[in-house]
Amino acid sequence: MSTTTLDLSLRHGAAADLDLGRMVEAERVHRRVFVDPEVFELEMDRIFGRSWVYVGHESQVPNAGDYFTTQVGRQPVVMTRHADGAIHVLENRCPHKGAIVCPERSGHTKRLVCMYHGWSFEADGSLAGVPVRSGYDNTCFDPTNRANGMRRLPRVENYRGFVFASLVADGPDLKTWAGEGMRGFDSVVDRAPEGRIEVIGDCFRTVQNSNWKIFIDNMSDGMHTSFVHYQTARAAKRTLEKFKIEHPGGLQVATLLAGAPDQMAKTDLVAHPNGHFDMAAFAPEPKGLDAEKYKAEMIARHGETGAQAILGKNFHNAMLFPTALMQPSLQQLRVIRPLAVDKTLLEIWVFRLKGAPDSFTSRAITAANIGNSPSNLVAADDFEAYYRVHAGLKGPESEWVRLSREANRDIAVGSSLKGSSGNSEVCMRNMYQAWSQYMTVR
Repeated sequence: MSTTTLDLSLRHGAAADLDLGRMVEAERVHRRVFVDPEVFELEMDRIFGRSWVYVGHESQVPNAGDYFTTQVGRQPVVMTRHADGAIHVLENRCPHKGAIVCPERSGHTKRLVCMYHGWSFEADGSLAGVPVRSGYDNTCFDPTNRANGMRRLPRVENYRGFVFASLVADGPDLKTWAGEGMRGFDSVVDRAPEGRIEVIGDCFRTVQNSNWKIFIDNMSDGMHTSFVHYQTARAAKRTLEKFKIEHPGGLQVATLLAGAPDQMAKTDLVAHPNGHFDMAAFAPEPKGLDAEKYKAEMIARHGETGAQAILGKNFHNAMLFPTALMQPSLQQLRVIRPLAVDKTLLEIWVFRLKGAPDSFTSRAITAANIGNSPSNLVAADDFEAYYRVHAGLKGPESEWVRLSREANRDIAVGSSLKGSSGNSEVCMRNMYQAWSQYMTVR
């Protein structure tokens, strides 16, 4: 097939009839990957309908009877804490007529009760009661069978407090799927003196008018900072100087974004199998009396060598493709929930390191307010860039997105690939190759 014929088929062919693997090449990605509604629908089936998807953190359901609702792909789900302490992830629908059982974001209840006809369920999803059970006598439905309750998702795993689920029964277990991509999640838990973290309150929620992959693409793009965030970084720097602010926080991180285009060149970028990746931290570590006390506590718990191993490695971004982006250095987690081909819900959760000084928590909240809240100073720049990318890609004439920066210079590190510098697009190339693998498995 000639190049012209190939491009015409990619431009005009129905997505379901195409070899979607042809949309991703070694150094470029076809525009339809981002803007085609048919491709998006296939993504919801083949990626979000099969992969491990982040659900929530165990600290969001600390007590028996607590629940938290969210989505796994298109499926509304509810994460619950059962009386025996076990965490379950259930389809948030009544098996009778299909009504949503838990409409609130979170809550506490002795039993889950459907408001439509009063069916009730235990926190593990088992059927607890059906009103007027005699109506089911001599039918194919047994109202006394507790298995006829809210359906549990086929696979649910809790890794150090982070709960993931999958809508399919087969596939690799969570640790195998995550591999080295989990090291950013390990990092934030290891940095807690008590070895545990907890969610602080509710999350920030923002909706981006762009495709979900444009956001993830940006999370390993250090080169954009000097251009997209230049004015914000200059304003942050002037504010620090004017008000003599010395405590490290969100403004200090923002000022780091105003350097030369190659300012991130020394930052490590590592791409892992299955589309996961991480970027080394560049934010300053806390300083002062609390920081010294914290370091002493870590040494007391882990020894000098152990503490140095934990504190000597940190990450700015650690992505578990396709839904969970941990920011260990900021104690934040960003969760990606695609709503449509051009609309993406982003949740930003802040964590407390159990046993760490309160000032660490205050710093994390301040950083979230400045960088990720709906009225933030930093992410607003990014949202405008994402919108412009998506708007530009909707035009049909320019077919391809280029990913050639520092191609063919990647350094193999075990099963992972390290960029030759922090300006590399290695993580993007790796992510789209994983996308292609997901999308071509029938």
